[in-house]
Amino acid sequence: MSRAELRAVGLVRRYGGLTAVDHVDMSAPPGMITGLVGPNGAGKSTLFSLLTGVEQPDEGSVLLGGRDITRLPPDRRSRLGLVQTFQVPSLFTSMTVRDNLLVGVENRRRDYAAGLFGIGVRPNGRHEAIVDDMLSSLGLTELADVTAGQLPTGALRLVECARALCAQPDVLLLDEPASGLDAEETERFSQLLRRIADSGVGIVLVDHDVDLVFTVCDQVYAMVGGRVVAHGDPASVRADPTVQSVYLAKGSVA
Repeated sequence: MSRAELRAVGLVRRYGGLTAVDHVDMSAPPGMITGLVGPNGAGKSTLFSLLTGVEQPDEGSVLLGGRDITRLPPDRRSRLGLVQTFQVPSLFTSMTVRDNLLVGVENRRRDYAAGLFGIGVRPNGRHEAIVDDMLSSLGLTELADVTAGQLPTGALRLVECARALCAQPDVLLLDEPASGLDAEETERFSQLLRRIADSGVGIVLVDHDVDLVFTVCDQVYAMVGGRVVAHGDPASVRADPTVQSVYLAKGSVA
């Protein structure tokens, strides 16, 4: 299945005299996991908001599959295939985990789940089968009939990620998805990210877990003071002198 590339071209976002994002170029190609790291105040969250449509840039463009989506709101971007998760999980807390996932899968495109999980999907949809496979992939089967509001933070994050996948993204934007996960959950989540990317979905990952970002990502952008100061494979970015001195050596978080 052909998927769309997400690109930021010359993005600038100012707040009065502060330039939070300063002429940033980046791309999230299909089938790759793109990490975004930097110290607190580097501009990562603002860039994320520009990509998702929560905020509008003062300059520059956001492109999805070559289409200019700079002025589209988040819901329009989602329908075009740009789907996000949030730092604070946003679920229907009075609904079960299964029903939360069914909400996501209702608007899926034909054969999305077949490409990602190898399920044969008929034109009329096998939503329950898709949800069951998603629950199994994230180790959530035992929680399927539990009300979402009863879940701990770690489980909520996994459920939100599962629901995002049910929305059939071309590009998946993950904002601190590993927060609250224990070591076993994080490892399972890493494997899931790889599986998603291998299906052709582009992923943008922002997370405080530095080891997760540098281990699972195919490419990493490092930001300092609103600018991209390093970009490349994880090893080269981690070894970059500026990244070492301003970010890693001081024990800052991603």
